[in-house]
Amino acid sequence: MAFNTWFAYLLLMTAIAYTPGPMTMFSMSSSVRNGFARTLPAIAGGSCAYVTQMLIVYLGLGVVVQSSSLIFGIIKWVGVVYLLVLAVRNWRQPPVDASWDPARPTTTLARLFCLGYATGMSNPKSILVFTVLFPQFIDPGHYDVHFLILAASFFVVQGSSAVTYALFGARTFRWLRERCLTRLQNRVTAVILFCAGGLLAVSEK
Repeated sequence: MAFNTWFAYLLLMTAIAYTPGPMTMFSMSSSVRNGFARTLPAIAGGSCAYVTQMLIVYLGLGVVVQSSSLIFGIIKWVGVVYLLVLAVRNWRQPPVDASWDPARPTTTLARLFCLGYATGMSNPKSILVFTVLFPQFIDPGHYDVHFLILAASFFVVQGSSAVTYALFGARTFRWLRERCLTRLQNRVTAVILFCAGGLLAVSEK
């Protein structure tokens, strides 16, 4: 793959990855709620979801989602409902009392990973992005190698995007904890998740 081709792809995917979407918003909300370190498993889960979707595209199943409005709609609205349920739960979450111990979090790392994976898989637009854009940069004669290069590049860019949003959320997390504004923290998390659900709801093919 020519460097110019790869660099053009990298710029395009960077713009896509850093545009606010369900996964970036989820990373930020998780960091607001749990802190940056405990958000890393959620980011890893989201990254694994994208790997799963890229594998689906590699095997040719992305065309099925692209051509079926019904399948696309089902996946999208399951994702919307999932994000809105998380938002409502955070909005109704009672404030943390004085006995709250940050060294004993209530959400396990495995659950955070699963939540990140579910969030990534609930967004069908990423499958469409891979299905539509990858072929524009792949030489059919070197399909396997070029696909691997594009997939690895996106994996790194998407991960850096999620980490950037999570770091911003972690700053908010520390500020709220230091001032014991836990109810506000829950509301901020809920609003971010509501926005993520709204972005997914208005997305189209």
